[in-house]
Amino acid sequence: MNRYITVLISIIGALILAIGVLFYTKVIEIKRIPSALVVSNFKLNTLDGKTFKIEAGNRKFKIEGMEGKIVFLKVFGWDCEFCKKEIPQLIKLKKSLPDTFDVIAIEAQKHTKEESLKYIQEYGINYNIVSGNNEKSFYSYLQKQYGWTGVIPLTIVLSKEGYVLAFERGSKSYSLSELLKASLLKR
Repeated sequence: MNRYITVLISIIGALILAIGVLFYTKVIEIKRIPSALVVSNFKLNTLDGKTFKIEAGNRKFKIEGMEGKIVFLKVFGWDCEFCKKEIPQLIKLKKSLPDTFDVIAIEAQKHTKEESLKYIQEYGINYNIVSGNNEKSFYSYLQKQYGWTGVIPLTIVLSKEGYVLAFERGSKSYSLSELLKASLLKR
C-alpha cells in the first residue's frame, strides 16, 4: 500500500511539474514574441526650412540625410531647466564632431516659431530645431513603442546605421558626451 501511495504521489508531482513547465514555457514564449513590427513614417520640419523624413520601426530610425552619422534625436522644452543645461553640451558636441554627429531637437512646450528663433539666436544653437506643435503622431509613436511618458528631456541616441543605442528620459547625472561614449561602447 505504501508503494502505491509513493507511486501516486510521484505521478501527481510529475503532472504538477509538467503543467508548471508548460505554463512557464508559454509565459516565456509570450514574452519572447516581439510586438508587431510597426513601421511609421514622419516628416520633421525644422525652423530653418529643412525637412527630415524618418522611417521608424524595429528599434531603428532611418533619417533621410543623416546616413552615416550618430544622431541625438531629442525632445526638449525651452522652459525646462534640465533641457537648457544640455544646450551648451549639444553645441560643443556638434562643433567637435561636425561630420559624424548631428542633432534633431523637437521643442515640445509649444512655443511659437518666433519665440524659438529668439532662443536659437540667444543660445547660439548650431543644430536642428523642430517646432513640436504638429508632432503629436511622433510623440504617440514614442509612447506606444518605447513607453515614453512625456518626460523631457528625452534623448534617443542613434548609431550611424540608425539603430537605437540609448533611450534616455529626464535629467541624468552624466553629460551628453558621456552618454555618447557609453552608447558607442555598447555597439
